[in-house]
Amino acid sequence: MKRLAGPAAVVVAAGLVAVTLVRYGPGWNGAAWSAVQVALVALAWVDLRERRLPNAIVVPLGAAAIVLRAAFEHDALVEILVAGAIAFAVFLVLAVATRGGLGMGDVKLAAAEGLLFGKAAVEALLLGVVLGGVAAALLLVTQRAGRRATYAYGPYLTLGAAIAILAFRLPPLV
Repeated sequence: MKRLAGPAAVVVAAGLVAVTLVRYGPGWNGAAWSAVQVALVALAWVDLRERRLPNAIVVPLGAAAIVLRAAFEHDALVEILVAGAIAFAVFLVLAVATRGGLGMGDVKLAAAEGLLFGKAAVEALLLGVVLGGVAAALLLVTQRAGRRATYAYGPYLTLGAAIAILAFRLPPLV
């Protein structure tokens, strides 16, 4: 099953890129959001395999959002900086309150989503949290995991983000 995970991630990423290019067009903005989709799939894949969200992907994702907005979309810069800071703070509080229920990778991913989506990060992160909650409930109901079990949460946050890119009104990246 693990052998199929890599090719499956490539297929999912390619599909998301195709749909994203249809949504945003083949220009620079479509290419930028497509690159974000690829990064989100990579994060989900790594988290499923290794139970971590690597800084080598998360940090450049957030940094790229800041740099692109500073260079091309000045009007959205304050919005995304505030959204990134609030998302970081809220998820940090949740991580502390749940005593390990969320990891620092999840906190940094939430901040990156804030930097990418601005105000729309609220809905994207809420969607990811709901998807993660549904998955946890299914694991409990099917008795595949107990109440103290842990699971990778990043894939649900990235799924919420991937859906947001396709369905929500986001500030342009470029």
